[in-house]
Parts: sequence; structure tokens; C-alpha cells
Amino acid sequence: MAGTLGLAPSAAPSKILSPCIMVGEQNEFNATGRKLSFNREGKFKIVQFTDIHAIEKKGETDHAYDIMNRILDIEMPDLVIYTGDVVTTDQNPKAIWEKVANIPTSRGIPFAVALGNHDSDGRVPRDKIYEIVTGLKGCLNTPKKESIEEVYGYSNQVIPIYKSVNPDEKANIIYLFDSNDYHNLPDIAVKDDWIRSNQIEWYLNQSKALTKENMGKPYPALAFFHIPLHEYRFAATAPGAKIMGWRLDNGEGVGAYNSGLFSAFLECGDVKGVFVGHDHDNSYVVHHQGIALAYGHFSGGLNTYHALCRGARVIELTESEEVFDTWVRLETGRYLYRITVPHTFTSNDPKYRPYP
Repeated sequence: MAGTLGLAPSAAPSKILSPCIMVGEQNEFNATGRKLSFNREGKFKIVQFTDIHAIEKKGETDHAYDIMNRILDIEMPDLVIYTGDVVTTDQNPKAIWEKVANIPTSRGIPFAVALGNHDSDGRVPRDKIYEIVTGLKGCLNTPKKESIEEVYGYSNQVIPIYKSVNPDEKANIIYLFDSNDYHNLPDIAVKDDWIRSNQIEWYLNQSKALTKENMGKPYPALAFFHIPLHEYRFAATAPGAKIMGWRLDNGEGVGAYNSGLFSAFLECGDVKGVFVGHDHDNSYVVHHQGIALAYGHFSGGLNTYHALCRGARVIELTESEEVFDTWVRLETGRYLYRITVPHTFTSNDPKYRPYP
């Protein structure tokens, strides 16, 4: 069962890095009691669900539940990551979050969450939503109260993936960021927020400490959050841009300001892929300055706009390597645009062309 191949049993309670503390200070995570690790073939598969917009109204989210169940049955991943706008009702958000979380956890698959702008639209404030999330069985997110409060947002997280042979040695890193919801600055037409400067400082500290731990070599890393960076627009509109997938939305719904997270990724040299949501009709990957900028694929129900067939993005890592594969799995079962990053963008070798 692939849902368990990526989870290495541990006799002692497993630990991950707290979302807002330096490497070396660790705390138990509220999940399956196991650490994430590569399987015996040196592979680790992630399914990214995004923009589910689950609500309590009868029937309108059932389609999204069916999609997620079908895709997990096909892909059998080692981890599910929700990149925001997951539950957008304020009538009974805890019950809906539990229903969403049960889809992976009933299969023995852990999950993590990067909050979106609409997750706290209702009467339940963002801190309470995050308390609900971190209290869910199988969730890898760490409660905010266990972290340094000064770091802005609620779903900033470091999740290591351990080696297949030695489950005590890290191989790859996953960073989650809270791209926040809405700013309150006057006279700015774009109301979506941005990843704040002290979140970037937190990332820089985490990344540099991890690199020092690894004898000066950055661990290969991926980053997940909701609202796309301004660099998505720069890369997608650059002359000769090689875009793999669909760009059908009205451009890119970026935050009000570019606070420099992409530059921080370049400085640290660890993040090789960034995965976001937010724009329901964008589902592409573009390569920019050595980093893949990717959208998840819209996974939502009937209560949201869309032009695309629903589905999810799948990412398959290879242990301790910067190369990874990614594709879109549609609700029909078909998969599209399977590519190898970075080779699909940088090599003329025909074996790296998108398929099918």
C-alpha cells in the first residue's frame, strides 16, 4: 500500500521541526506517530489538492469529495498537501474539516495544510481555524501556541522527509507558508495579502540552519502555499516562456506586494519547486531562474468557478535529488503533462518531453 510505504515506523514518538523555531529544537507532531521517509525505491509521492471550497450545503461539495477519493485510490501517495481555500463555510467548519481530513487519513496517509485567503472568510477567525486544523488526526501542522508567536501567519511549517535506508537522516525538505488572507492598507485595489518579511526571515534561518546541518549542502526542497508569487507572472509572460499546462485564468492573482520570497529561495539554493493554488483556471508549470513555479490543479466542488476539468497535481520526488516529476491527475482518471523538472525545461533529450 503506497499510503504506508513512505512512512517509516519509529519506536519513539516521531518529531518534526516546529514551524517557527530553529532547527535542533523539535516537538512531537500530532499525526500517525511515524516519520515521513522515502520508500525502498527511493521515491516519495505527494498529491496536492487545492481550492476545494468545501461548504455545508448539501451536494455542492460531494463532487470534490468524490474527486479526492478517486485520485487517492489511483495515486496512493505518501502525503497529501492542501494548499488553501479548503473549507470556506463558517456554519460548522470543524465538521467539514474532519470530513476532508478523513479522506487521506482513512487510507493511512498523513496530510499538511497551507491556509488560503478564504479559509477564514467567515465568523470563525483564522487562529481558531488553525486550531481546528492542528487538532485533526493525521495532520502534520504544528499548533501555533508551540511556536514563536512573532512569525506572521498560522501555517508556516518545515516538514523533513527522511532517507529510505537511514530513517534518522533527512533527505528532502518541505516548506509550508501561510500566504495570509487580506491586508488593510488603504487605496490599494488588490486586497490579497502577501508573505510577510518576518516569514521570509524565518525561512532564511531555517534553511541556513538545515544547510549547516548537512555539511554546507542545501537539502533539496519544495515550497507550498496559496497565493502565487509575482514571479509567476514574470515567468509566464517572459518572451519565449515554456509553459507546461493551462493558463486560462485572468493572469495570476498575486498579492498586493512582492516581498522577496523568491529572492530568498535563490539565495538559499534549496527550493527547486513552488506549488500554489488560488487561481482556479491556472494549472501550469514554468521554469524561472532554476526554480519550477507550479500551480496545483483545481480540486473544488460545484460552488466555484472553473473552466478546467477538476483534478489534482501529483509530485514524485527522488531521494536526495533536485530532480522531480510532476503531472496532473484528472477526475476522469486520465493524467496529463507529466514532466521532469528541470530536464523538461533545460534538455533537448526527447525522453524528457511531456507525456502522454
